[in-house]
Amino acid sequence: MTSAGLRCDDGHVHPVVDGIPVMLHAGIEQTHPEGRRSLEQPANGGVADAAPAEGEIHPFVDSQVGATCGWMYVPLIGRLDRYPIPRLREPDGAGRTFLEIGCNWGRWCVAAERQGYRAVGIDPSLRALLAARHVARELGVEPRFVVADGRYLPFRDDTFDVVFSYSVLQHLAKEHARLALGETARVLVDDGRAIIQLPNRLGLRALFHQLRHGFREPQGFEVRYWSVGEIRRTFEALIGPTEVSVDGIFTLNAQAADIPLLPARFRALVRTSEAVRRLSQRVPALVHVADSLFAHARPARPKARVTATAARS
Repeated sequence: MTSAGLRCDDGHVHPVVDGIPVMLHAGIEQTHPEGRRSLEQPANGGVADAAPAEGEIHPFVDSQVGATCGWMYVPLIGRLDRYPIPRLREPDGAGRTFLEIGCNWGRWCVAAERQGYRAVGIDPSLRALLAARHVARELGVEPRFVVADGRYLPFRDDTFDVVFSYSVLQHLAKEHARLALGETARVLVDDGRAIIQLPNRLGLRALFHQLRHGFREPQGFEVRYWSVGEIRRTFEALIGPTEVSVDGIFTLNAQAADIPLLPARFRALVRTSEAVRRLSQRVPALVHVADSLFAHARPARPKARVTATAARS
């Protein structure tokens, strides 16, 4: 750390805004407009939303809950009375390190901290991370947040026990998603695991959306769909042995823990999705029609070193 900011190994000094390092490089094209804004904001003093009154929902979360949590949450915009914090379907962390790629306002980092992990969340949006820090502190946990790019993680090799990402890599062109997966492999410890959510190309709702768009190639921040076989091949090539499991059906990111928050018309749908997920543990073939999938990957032995630099060459 210097008086000007945080110095990385290559000598570049990154600004620190209200305790959050901005570890983006201006010379790298950003995949989201928020990355460009985050590079500009430190010079302009940052763009933190006004802090809410005690007991009120942070305005960033209240306005963005539909974008971050999915279409079933759109009716909650401006009407939240508590933060929708999910639960990881993983053993408690017992002090293990946890990295979330694309954490936005930090819901999964809060969940990880509550389950005993030492969580770090990265996102290209400084504004989102300023909100995330406020929410985490309000909820009594202290994950760390860094403005960073999942394709070029600002962490040393073999740093994290778990690398997690939910409803994020689906928005990247697949060559960029592969860069992020290569970086995931690099920062995982030898006995670590990657847990990455992706949408299934053959999911029932996914097919409906692809049909609406004429099965054209997605653009910008639109969702990219993956087949089960493509997920397995990609993750095994870049990280290591991989299993694909059902996360949900008819939706990409509604969480069972949020059923009491959701409008009544959506609750049965989320309960059905959860029932299908549980049934899939006995009927593995359901993975082929589910909409939301989890890839669970462990580093190969010896662990592959697929760095962002190598992937670009």
